[in-house]
Amino acid sequence: MSCRKEWRALKVAGIYLAAGQSRRMGVSKVSLQLSQEVSLGSVALSELDRCALSPLIVVVRADDDLKWLPPAGERSTRRTETCLTAHLGLSFSLRCGLNAILPMQPDAAIVALADQPFITASLVKRLIDTYERNPGLDYIASTHKGLAMPPALFSKEMFTVLQGLDGDKGAAGILRSPDYKGMVLETDSAHCFMDADTEVDFGEIRKEWSLRSGS
Repeated sequence: MSCRKEWRALKVAGIYLAAGQSRRMGVSKVSLQLSQEVSLGSVALSELDRCALSPLIVVVRADDDLKWLPPAGERSTRRTETCLTAHLGLSFSLRCGLNAILPMQPDAAIVALADQPFITASLVKRLIDTYERNPGLDYIASTHKGLAMPPALFSKEMFTVLQGLDGDKGAAGILRSPDYKGMVLETDSAHCFMDADTEVDFGEIRKEWSLRSGS
């Protein structure tokens, strides 16, 4: 009998946090239009759809009409999960997403934010590939200006820690804590991490989007 351990494909789930209150914007950010055909929240979600995440949970508010959602592909495992406590902070949306993926028993989860439209499938796949080569890590995150930030991959051993978070800081504290073993990946473009926290931010994002799309 062979003693070689049987190879098993890594199962990675996705949590797309789209239930933010947008207090500084005053309107729902995910529905903001980058162009006539494209909403802010749809862009990174379409990229995640290409990453074979199973399941891919989109955490939304109870009052979201979901008109911003892009069409799902034939093999998509995407589904929405309504978070009734999203107004209490980002950690509550994250907990909602975690509770949705736990029954599927994934090995790890990608956590991404809906207001970062320039996140790419290639970046997410780099996170997954890096974890496959370093399965002992607690997390693998992106980095911008020296700070670890989403999108990030968290191993299943971190799920309980993530569920214990409170308030509006999400997983930022974990990514910057010496208590956990992680790795950060540099990216070629600073635009990857542009997010729409304010109207000025969104104006810059629309400008960049127009340049990229040639419109």
